[in-house]
Amino acid sequence: MTARRLTLPVLFGLALSAGLTAAIAQDWKTVTARDGSFTVEMPSEPDYTETGVKTGGGKAYTRYNYVGEEGGRAFVVQTATYPSDVNLSNPKANLQAGLDSAAQQMEGGKWADIRWTTYQGQPATGARTMRPPFEVRNFSVIKKRTIFTLTYAGPPGTAQSADVNRFINSFLAKK
Repeated sequence: MTARRLTLPVLFGLALSAGLTAAIAQDWKTVTARDGSFTVEMPSEPDYTETGVKTGGGKAYTRYNYVGEEGGRAFVVQTATYPSDVNLSNPKANLQAGLDSAAQQMEGGKWADIRWTTYQGQPATGARTMRPPFEVRNFSVIKKRTIFTLTYAGPPGTAQSADVNRFINSFLAKK
């Protein structure tokens, strides 16, 4: 099992458990990771949690979750630095395995749209699909041994909105 498979399914649970209830719009905030590994703009101050996870070989590590919600939409950033027993020699394969694993929870069992790109010289992916009643958009990149995953979940037709583009395009990995 790749380590990537451990992140996306939990991410959707976090986004959905955020309640996605309507909230009063607030000014966008620049959020800096507690360890300084990234900055990103979010429409609200995110809740922060840590989740203990294990690799396929049983080695423990921590996933850091930043979940913000605003107006029935969830904006989620997750990071994790993989232990040495996770093979990251082909980051694109790790990202693809994560997309494949998460697709099992999506409408039709697949992403409606996957786009491969690079971010800071590393392979990255953007994906979009429906997970009723939400439209979901994902951006993921592995830099060195750290995976960064940004996910948006909100009403249908909003995954390509200016707010979601702002969220994803403002992301800056510093590690």
